[in-house]
Amino acid sequence: MARHESRRAGGRWRGWLACLLLPAQVALAAPSGGSIDQAWRDGFVMGSFADAMRHAARAEKRAAAALEAAKGSSDPRIRLRAAADYLMATSATATDCRLTDESLALARSLGPAYERELFDLSAAASIVNRKPCKTELTVTEFDALGQRLGDPARQYFVLQAKAAEASRAGRFNDAIQFTAQQREQAITDVQTAYALYQMALTDSVSTALGDRTDNMRGWLQQALALVEHSDFEAIRASIMFLLFRVEFGAGHRDTAFALMNQVQPLLRGGALGDETGAFTAIQFALALAIAGRLPQALALYDEGARWPTQEPNTLAMRNSTLLEILGRVKTPEAHRRGLEALQQLQQVMADPAFGIPSRVAMSKRYAARFHEAFGDYREALAALKAANEAGTEAQALANETARAELREKLDVAAKEQENARLKADAELQAARQRGWIVAFAIAAVGVLATGAALALAVRRGRRLAAVSAELAQRNTELEQLSASRIRMLAAACHDLRQPAHALGMLAELGADAQRDPDRFGTWLARVQRSTAALAEMLDELMDLGRLDGGHYAPQLSPVSMHELLQEVKLHFEGLAARKGLRLEVLPAPGLAEVDIVSDRHLLRRIVFNLVSNAVKYTDTGFVRVKLSADATGRAVQLAVQDSGPGIPPDKLDDVFRDYVRLNPMQAAEGLGIGLSIVRRASELLGHSLQLVSPPGEGTTVSLRLPLSDAPPAAAAAPASTPVAMGHAARGVLAVLENDVDVREAMAALLRRWGYTVHAGGDAQALLAQFGGGETPDLVVTDLHLDGSDGLAELARLRQALQLPGLPALLVTGDLDAAITEQAQAAQVCVAHKPLAPRKLSALVQRLLTPPAGDGNGPGALTASA
Repeated sequence: MARHESRRAGGRWRGWLACLLLPAQVALAAPSGGSIDQAWRDGFVMGSFADAMRHAARAEKRAAAALEAAKGSSDPRIRLRAAADYLMATSATATDCRLTDESLALARSLGPAYERELFDLSAAASIVNRKPCKTELTVTEFDALGQRLGDPARQYFVLQAKAAEASRAGRFNDAIQFTAQQREQAITDVQTAYALYQMALTDSVSTALGDRTDNMRGWLQQALALVEHSDFEAIRASIMFLLFRVEFGAGHRDTAFALMNQVQPLLRGGALGDETGAFTAIQFALALAIAGRLPQALALYDEGARWPTQEPNTLAMRNSTLLEILGRVKTPEAHRRGLEALQQLQQVMADPAFGIPSRVAMSKRYAARFHEAFGDYREALAALKAANEAGTEAQALANETARAELREKLDVAAKEQENARLKADAELQAARQRGWIVAFAIAAVGVLATGAALALAVRRGRRLAAVSAELAQRNTELEQLSASRIRMLAAACHDLRQPAHALGMLAELGADAQRDPDRFGTWLARVQRSTAALAEMLDELMDLGRLDGGHYAPQLSPVSMHELLQEVKLHFEGLAARKGLRLEVLPAPGLAEVDIVSDRHLLRRIVFNLVSNAVKYTDTGFVRVKLSADATGRAVQLAVQDSGPGIPPDKLDDVFRDYVRLNPMQAAEGLGIGLSIVRRASELLGHSLQLVSPPGEGTTVSLRLPLSDAPPAAAAAPASTPVAMGHAARGVLAVLENDVDVREAMAALLRRWGYTVHAGGDAQALLAQFGGGETPDLVVTDLHLDGSDGLAELARLRQALQLPGLPALLVTGDLDAAITEQAQAAQVCVAHKPLAPRKLSALVQRLLTPPAGDGNGPGALTASA
């Protein structure tokens, strides 16, 4: 009986506790969100938006008639809703902006009772991705308005506005993220299809995201499946047109033209309206011209040109496409008609609405190609110069946009860090408040329960304080890393500009230099010097990025000191002689043939940076590379000594820091990160580094290198540029590269060295070139190919040729350590872009003739092999 009474008493105090805590629990668990506005969904989402997605011409005709009828109405709500329907159905023109401004001003003046009409007007305006009208709501105002109106489905149009704003600012990653969120807010299939289409469209205009063909194709195929068997002809035609562009760009022309044939009946039926229909037809004509189907291209162009349009971009594309087609036809009538198109194009480009540099550059390039096709080289050169000037301006604008985006992202990151701190503080305060609530509730049932609750609250508070401290520490580290990255970006942009600027000017002078053999030799030497300087700076940036980010996994192996010292002599002897310096390479007796244990690429970078620095800062005397025995007998000391001015004592701690030049006027080239790479690489490899520099007595930097236990390999003659030899001596090479210019340049270079070369964009294209029992001796492949990657295409090639051990060289600009690991697992040598011809030659030779007894395989090689 006592047990039953105890249970009843326990039940009573638990009930009282629950009653006391119930209000707090309800407050914490109350759901947020607005109610569904079914009338708005039926009228706007299922009505105006859906009509525009069904058939543009019919929707615009109905909306225009309704707008005209509403002008005589005394009810402002009728006029505003008619304006919203019209804006949703029509393309963006100056008239629409006037209508938008007038309607928004009226809706604002009528106050809160007309917020629904204000939202619909803003939503309709956001559907067209263009420059906003003067009185349009900001994205923040639009978002707040949608929140006040309540229905969560309104967020679909708010996210559309956010994506449009990000896209106009060139923040394409952000735009795609907003559109992905928009897809989640869709309440109909056609809304989902439109969001997927917008994601692909944004990706197609981005220049910062790289090759995303598979992503775009996937999104568009999902979108098409949602509307393929519906009456939504406008969005279906838009999806198939963009899918056509994706497939045509990927080289799948049969698939692309099959899509074109499906879209054309929809265009002729007015599914996309006049403006968009005209632009789409012109794009089809351009693709047909590029594919060599000139009569069909000209017929389709003439059909599309009959559609009325006043949009400057469409008019420019129309005339540019005609120039492209006529330049391929090459008849007197085509020339006459092309000159007329050029006059019309000049008139369009004079329109202030067309004054975007990238559009001007594109139009001028079409004009240059037309003049060149008919032999008007002076006009072609003038058009090309104008295109380059516009392109330079466009690049400057793009760079400014990128800098603004970077600053914005850094500001956002700083705000997020601050928000994280505030959130941690708020959680700590909330935890303390909850602890006091629990303590107050339990006080009704006894002191013991109160003490337990307080102890729990204190422990939770301590844990939250520890988490907050850890977050603050991590935020500090992130801020330091961000500052370092910004400095690196600023230094790189500054110093890379000089060789890039020189190459740009030299490219313009190429045609003049070619006419004079003496000038041509000097011109070519300058191009080679500028290219080498640019490649060296990019190599340094890549190495610093990999070392700084912890992405470099050292490949330790025996390294021949004889080969390394010979490379130093060959690389720097001429440079030192031009400065009047003696380059002395002095291995101690008995040490010339030793092998040490290190990562060949990093060690070569360390030694080359030290010698380069010594030559750069020494005006008279010598630069000496000495190899001597260590006192322990288990290592050697490699020292680089110069007769330069030395380093002031107060600057000794600075020389190994990032972006430091002790004499900026003397070191005109480079990024100021060479010795920073030396420090990071030597620390990673465990090679102790010492610097001695008495003022006025030169500088000596020494490196301790552990000896290898393996017997030293026979010294190999340094690699040199191959000379033309017979096929049996050189071998057969296969080149996998999707970029036509790079593919043709590499193939030409390898053929110049005496190799037989087959080149293609994928394994299938290469296999078609091999016949009669011929097989490649080596495959040189890029990583990122159209719709695939180099390692996958290599695997297909090996399987088809039944050559699982076929040697291969992967040339890539991707620094991801995972790529290197995948390549090594597939026994593929990895080299990083930019790859100098000398390095390419050495790698090809070594892969074709591996040393006897070398069991490492191609995967053990690096770009400095």
